Amino acid sequence: MMGTRRDVLAGGAGLLAAASGLARPALAQAPRRVVIMSHAVHQRVVTGAKGGDSTAAWRQANGGREIEWLTFGVEAVHERLYREAALAQGQVDVGFLLERYGGPHIAPLFEDLRPYMEAEPIEAIDEISPSMIAAHTYQGRWIGVPFRHATHGLFYNKALLEERGVAKVPESFEEVIQAAERLTFTRPDGTRVAGYATSMDDPSGIMDIIRAHGGDFITGDYKFVADQPAALQAITLLRDWYKRGVLPRNMMTFKTEEVITAMQQGRAALTNQPYGRFENYNDPRQSKYPGQIAVTPIPMLAAAAGKPGALVPAKTSVWAMGIPRNAPDKKLSWSLIRTISSRDNTIRAAVNGNGPVRMSAYDDPRVRELAPYSDAERRVLPIAKLVVPGFDQVGRAMDIFMEEVQKAMLGASEPAAAMRSAKARIEPLLPA
Repeated sequence: MMGTRRDVLAGGAGLLAAASGLARPALAQAPRRVVIMSHAVHQRVVTGAKGGDSTAAWRQANGGREIEWLTFGVEAVHERLYREAALAQGQVDVGFLLERYGGPHIAPLFEDLRPYMEAEPIEAIDEISPSMIAAHTYQGRWIGVPFRHATHGLFYNKALLEERGVAKVPESFEEVIQAAERLTFTRPDGTRVAGYATSMDDPSGIMDIIRAHGGDFITGDYKFVADQPAALQAITLLRDWYKRGVLPRNMMTFKTEEVITAMQQGRAALTNQPYGRFENYNDPRQSKYPGQIAVTPIPMLAAAAGKPGALVPAKTSVWAMGIPRNAPDKKLSWSLIRTISSRDNTIRAAVNGNGPVRMSAYDDPRVRELAPYSDAERRVLPIAKLVVPGFDQVGRAMDIFMEEVQKAMLGASEPAAAMRSAKARIEPLLPA
């Protein structure tokens, strides 16, 4: 779905220019169409065959009005959407926003949804976590209705745990550490197994480990705190794991795809990834361990939590639907957002593969059949946490952070020195 921000930005400008040239004639020729700008995954889960098309009844009720989906990559959809929203007259009715690309700087480009909510409320919106709504609220301005989340759990290979005599699923991060080290070995067929693997293309993978120690990266009020003792303890662990081979030798280049492959092939025993990866890991067409890879909430370090059994405020990402300030018919836009956000359509989208933002969706038998991890994921959602709050320079800040973390992991810099450097480079980028 996405590469690093650097990869996307490298070719983004040319692609966006080409996309703009292609899109405008189509929009001009079809004035009755409602235009949604999003990632392709949103179109698939809203209109998919398994759960059904969430917009079908709405289109019929609105005179057979058609919907045109303009889909782009994750970085490109935001650049394109923000460019469109800044025009004097716009042609996009609904735009999908990911919280890390938001911030106070883009909030004025979108409608404040509070008046719309007061006039025509979304059904049972109190089911949606306040933290998800807060992810798209800036200085009291609410610009996005949450639609999709991707929240991390701890995946483990049951066959490898049994092979190495790990008797139970870890219930504290101390036990995660012990299990990861025990699960680092070479199999009789020569396969080298890393006890733990995670993605390194952005901070989302290592943030769970930092938060398991009680640390963080950037707080909600834009303070850099990764130089504090808890975060340094986690980065030191990562350095030691890498040095001792608990992490894959080539992990510095790991993206989501590499983590999936390593788990499917049994070359990694533990990882922290979105719960929705359950299907990938257990796909009999691709995985050597179908039915053997399970997921549980990520546990806190008991010493940091002060009690056993506490859960990590695991990484989550939240996509939301917003109305550009220059949308042609804002009441129509809100009507469509209300429809897609209903209880019934949340379940439809979940059956189509969406991460549902409503708790009630996890009780639906169709969702539970497709997502046997529903109870575990539901436990985490109330405390799940964004990787970083949105702001204008968030991409650059994340890149710098990962550069300095990798220096520490490779032994080119001590963890404390790496984070001092990261702080000096990132603080000037943070909002006042």
